[in-house]
Amino acid sequence: MHTPCVTQGHSPNLKRSHGSQCTVMIRKNLINCKLIREKRSGKSIFQGCMDHLRPGSEVCPLCGCRGEMRIHAYYDRSLIEFIGGRPVKVSLCVCRLICRQCKRPSTHAVLPDPVIPYCRHSLFFILRVLAEHALRFRSVERICEVFDISHKTFFRWQKLFEEHRREWQGLLKSMETDLKASVLELVRADPFSTFAVSFFRLTGLSLLQSHKNPSHLQRKAGIVDSVFP
Repeated sequence: MHTPCVTQGHSPNLKRSHGSQCTVMIRKNLINCKLIREKRSGKSIFQGCMDHLRPGSEVCPLCGCRGEMRIHAYYDRSLIEFIGGRPVKVSLCVCRLICRQCKRPSTHAVLPDPVIPYCRHSLFFILRVLAEHALRFRSVERICEVFDISHKTFFRWQKLFEEHRREWQGLLKSMETDLKASVLELVRADPFSTFAVSFFRLTGLSLLQSHKNPSHLQRKAGIVDSVFP
């Protein structure tokens, strides 16, 4: 059963990070098939993750200790998905964990693959926008209209995808491979979870994550993160 979205901890102020406290992401790679075959929504994958979350089984991304994580707080955030041919904003209640062993002032937000850190739109949403452009289903003007995004947002996503595909393909291959082939390669990666883990450990970022994690945590989190269900 899903835990109600209420703050837990010693103080009501723990619901949001502030001061010297920072939030580290615990990535949950739960897309164990090709993206092109994934029929679940981002919210349903997120909800399944929360329903099966066992804090005592998680590994601390900072010290690597298992069994010392506990629920610290929850926070609300929204996620924009593309459902029924239109953008839909859904609400998520994200769980933050804290490690009793390392006693650092950092909490750890548990996020499955469809939720991109620091991004309002889901992974599925952005990839669909890029795919429709790469496959020439719609013009940029029409894409922005249908998906209710600005031209600036579209070109920012396109640029970010180009940067990230150079990371996983390498400079030479990315120059030889067009956008359409790269998008198809990504959505046909089997399973997507394996790709997501590899990319995170290579870059310290989740795919299509634009804002970086705190610099001292980028690589370390990728080594000891709890990425497998």
